[in-house]
Amino acid sequence: MSAAEGAESIKIHTTRFGELEVSRASLIQVVAGLVGFPQSKSFVLLDYTAPFSWLQSTENPDLAFVVVNAAEFGDNYVFELPFGDRELELGKDDEVAIFNVVSIRPNAVDSTVNLKAPVIVNLRNRRGRQIILDDPRFPTRMPLWSGDSAEGEESK
Repeated sequence: MSAAEGAESIKIHTTRFGELEVSRASLIQVVAGLVGFPQSKSFVLLDYTAPFSWLQSTENPDLAFVVVNAAEFGDNYVFELPFGDRELELGKDDEVAIFNVVSIRPNAVDSTVNLKAPVIVNLRNRRGRQIILDDPRFPTRMPLWSGDSAEGEESK
């Protein structure tokens, strides 16, 4: 991609944020979509209030996910990255971003984060994939406001 192409902007329509102009270079292609939303594959990460961001679909104005950076969960949240994945083209020298989807509940203290299915993004080519971890330590609904960042849900 040339520098001129990287600087090119596109307009996206969203129901939460209205019309946005974003750099084409900031787009993330989630190769198989997200769990439950396989048809939506193009997203942009929008800053929000730390530690939260929005993963906004560029194809569906209604589709946006609150996400957090996996680094928020500390040293206990470690798993094998999908090196060698053909679609991600993820090599050992590539930088990655890892996001976890948050489920916001009416009572904010009941909100949860999905540690079982992180979204891995190869920052070199902006390609991502949501993977499912086969590890009982990582729940699909970990309370967001607990102090036990990467501990499983023994009571559920």
